[in-house]
Parts: sequence; structure tokens; C-alpha cells
Amino acid sequence: MSTECLMICAIDLGTSYSGYAFAPRKNLTNNGCDIYASHWESDLLSHKTPTAILLDPIMNFQAFGHEANKKFAKLTEDENHADWFYFKDFKMDLYEKDLTERTMIQDIHGKYASALKIFAECLKFLRGHFLDMLQGRNMGILDEFIFYVVTVPAIWSDAAKQFMKEAAVMAGMCRQRLELALEPEAAALYCKRLTQDRTVEKDEPPEFVVDRPYVVADLGGGTSDITVQKVSATGKFQNLYKASGGPWGGNKVNKCFLELFVKLFGDSLFHEFCEKNMDDFFELLQNIEIKKRLISGDKNDTISLDIPDSLMDLYKNSLETAIKNAKLHETVKARKKKRINISFSYFQDHFKEICGKTVNLVKTIIHESVQCQQLKTLIMVGGFSESKMVQSIFRESFPGYDVKIPLDAGLAVLKGAVIFGYDSSVIQTRICPYTYGIAVLKRFNPHLHDKSKSFLEDGQWRADDCFEKFFEVDEPLAIGTKRSISVNISHVGEDRQRDRREHKEIEVFSSSLRSPLYTTDPECRSHGMISVYPPEGEWPVYVRGRVEIEVTGTDCFSISYIDEITQQTTSGIIDFLKKNT
Repeated sequence: MSTECLMICAIDLGTSYSGYAFAPRKNLTNNGCDIYASHWESDLLSHKTPTAILLDPIMNFQAFGHEANKKFAKLTEDENHADWFYFKDFKMDLYEKDLTERTMIQDIHGKYASALKIFAECLKFLRGHFLDMLQGRNMGILDEFIFYVVTVPAIWSDAAKQFMKEAAVMAGMCRQRLELALEPEAAALYCKRLTQDRTVEKDEPPEFVVDRPYVVADLGGGTSDITVQKVSATGKFQNLYKASGGPWGGNKVNKCFLELFVKLFGDSLFHEFCEKNMDDFFELLQNIEIKKRLISGDKNDTISLDIPDSLMDLYKNSLETAIKNAKLHETVKARKKKRINISFSYFQDHFKEICGKTVNLVKTIIHESVQCQQLKTLIMVGGFSESKMVQSIFRESFPGYDVKIPLDAGLAVLKGAVIFGYDSSVIQTRICPYTYGIAVLKRFNPHLHDKSKSFLEDGQWRADDCFEKFFEVDEPLAIGTKRSISVNISHVGEDRQRDRREHKEIEVFSSSLRSPLYTTDPECRSHGMISVYPPEGEWPVYVRGRVEIEVTGTDCFSISYIDEITQQTTSGIIDFLKKNT
């Protein structure tokens, strides 16, 4: 429990950049917001470091972040990198992927490694960096008095959230002192404690009027994560619309920069530059990240970018020649021998296309949801929200709306996650993303059931694979919400006696429909597995009772079995990484 801990540490393993934030519990009482962020030497974006990890040929961890980039660049320069594992921008591998504990991911040269190991090693490093920092400051706080929070996108699947939690446990975090925080929710908690001096242009901080909805747009490197919330009269946060979004993060703009270099110097030459001069390539990526945030909506604005010496040495021609051959003379100008100025017009369409998907989604949610009729506030957070161009696009797209941006938008999620760790009960309800249920037999109804699902059992016609739901898509689920599944099993007969000591498994299905008929419908998929263990080590001959599913947190369902006859209770688990495929 976080109430027994002296320190709260939130860790964000981001698509492009990672870091952590922390605060002693006493800093968070009485709506305090004195939260500290990690600091990384040699990084221009000093509160976060690149999400890059380097492992040696036998899969031992060697470096993370800026240090991983430097070491791998040196290995490449010396042509000793072939057997090493270097992973970068791999977080998106968890997005819309059918995950298991055995899922593999590829490094930048196509070599496979366990995804769980890679994520665990990253989290282990970040946790270790935090603990080393505490020790360096002589703060005298033992790990057993630290509560950890790991941030995840709200749009992630249940399996991806469980995967991240398992990785955190593998990284050394105690499961009892660990919680996941949904990124837009965390950002809203931070924004509620904002003062005027912590908003862009010292604008008035967001006004959280009781029962008035607002949108949180968390624009990160990989994804755009949208939630609609309100604050109740009790001060609790309630979600009003299921988390939505897509792969529309700021990395898409970085890709536009790189495509510009391919147009100027050719695909093969630029690829050769990246392979042979990786240290220069990493420095170029860092500069692109910084320049991206400076692009404004001013039509006369230009972005100045230095071309690495090693790239020009490979090209063996002038910048003017490169611009002329690429037919980019109207938008790109050579300045000095190794610098280009890129006009606003080159990026305008790219930004509008990328941001347009998020803008259109937010507009759809506002116009289609009855809950959003009084909505007038849009809160922008995440590193991509720090881009002046992005801010301009959103303000132009939502005239009449109050668009609010914290000064440190890229740290809002991390700092909010610390607040969430202090009191996670502040999030009262979330919206169910799917309809959850199990497959059951029902009495065959010719007016309802498909004939192909019918079969005769003990003189009674029954329907197979019927979807028995326990949670419904778009349903508000408060912490503590409970639903039950009836269980009736007979262990009569010698062949069934051994089953009395085995745990029972119930397959969980999900659907985008409110009331699916069958678990075999096209909209349904295997979602996970409930496992329930026998009370006192053995099931009774006749099992008559119910499996109870309780919502207990961001990523948690508590599972228990209650026997109808004896009232004995035994615990169980729901595993979203274990599915029948």
C-alpha cells in the first residue's frame, strides 16, 4: 500500500524518451505539487533520455539511453556490432499486438529477443538509476518504503497492461508496492494541481468545474491517447468515454525530417551514413526532436538544421546540388556549406495530416457523445504537445474551446503518476473498453439461436458457445464493481476424481458489441483465462457456486470462488497473456 511508503516513484518507459519522477509523500499532502523529475547528463532534453537499450551477444544488459547510443555507435564504427542487440523505439510493439509472455521483438538489424526481457531490463535500469540518485543524495530511504507507478497508454489492451506489470516485477519492483497509471488520467491529476506560472504563456490553469466534462489529449512520441473525464462533487475523477486514440504520435514528424534527407541525398547514401556514422545519426535525431518542437504556425518561419560533416563527406557535392536534384528549391535553402533552412510550408501539410487524425477523433467524440454536450475545455499533454505547430493546429481546430497546456507538458504524465501513486482512489470510474464474457450452454430457443449451434443432451435441446457477458462495452465501472459467473461441476466417477485437485480454467472472451450472441462471432476473440484454485486443496464432489469478478484498479480484476453450499472462498486470477488461439 502506498500509504505505508515514504516515497513515490513513477517511471515512464516512452516510445522515444524515458524517465522518472518522484516525491516524498509529505510533498503531496494538501494538494502539494512539489515533484522532482529525473536528470540525465549529456542529454539536451535533460529530464528524459532516449528509449534505447544495448545488450551484448549473450543477452547481458550493457547500457540504456544516451549511453546505449554512444556504445553502439562505437561498436558500429569498429565493425564489432553484428552480434550485439540494440533496440530503439520498441514500445509500439505492444500496440495492437496479440501478446503472450513468449512474445519476441526485433532489434534494429532484425535479431529476435524476448520482449518481456527487453522491457524488464529497461525498467530495471530506470529503477536502478532512481535508487542510485537517492543514495547519492543521502536520503536514507530503503527500497521497501518506495511505492512504484509505471505509466501505460489508456488505449493499450489488457494484455499489454499486464505485460508491462509483469516486466516491472521482473525488474525488481514488489508487486504489492506497484501500480499502473493510465497516462491521460495521470496528466489530469497533475493539471488539477497546476498554478498559473506552470502553464504555457502563463495562461490560467484548467478550471475543473464539478460535473463539467473536459478532454485530455496525451500526444506522445508513438501514440495519441484521448480520454473524456469530469470531476464529481466529491473531488473524484470519472471517465465518461472509453479511452480512444491511435499511432499518431510525434515520431511521424521525425520520419518526415528523415524522408527529407532521403530526398536530398538518396536512399542508399543516407542509409550508408546511418550505418557507418551512427553517432552522427543519433545526434541528428536529437536535433530533429528539438527542432520539431520549435516549428511554429508562422508562415514566414524557417527551421535551421546542420548537416553532419560525415554525411556531406559521403555526398561529395554541394548542398545546392542536393536541393536542385531533389527539386526542393522552393522550400529548402542552403545556408553556409553544411546548413539548411526549411520553410514552414514543407512541414505544414505533414503536421496537419498527423494532428488531423487526433483532431477528427476528438471532434467525433465531442459531437457523438451525450456526455460531452457541456464540454468546453481541452487539455494537451505529452511531448508532442510542446510543439508550437501542434498547439496552433489544435487552437485553430477548436475555436470557442479553452485549450490548456501545462508548461512542462512532456512531464505532466510522469508527475501526475506520482500523484496517482499517492492516492489511486481519486479515479472513481473508467469506461469498459469491451464486452467481456464466457461461453455457456443455454436452452435452445429457435427464435433466438442458430440451428447450427443446437445439440441434444439428456433429451433437451441446447445451444452451444452462447456469450454470457459480465461487463458491457461503454459501461462505467467503478472500483469495487462485482459480477458473478455460476459454476456447476460434477466430479462423480473415477475418471473425474483427479480433477478435484486441479485448478479450473474459464476462457474469457471479448467483443466490440454490447450483446453478442456467440463467442464464435467474428467480433469476438479469446481475451484471457480465469483460473480458480480448489478450496483447501480439493474441490467437493459437486461444485455449486459462483466465480466473482471484482474491478480493483487500473489493470486489476480480483477473482474469487464462493461455494454455494459451504460458503468457502478461494482466490483465483485472470490472465490476459494466456489465451486460446
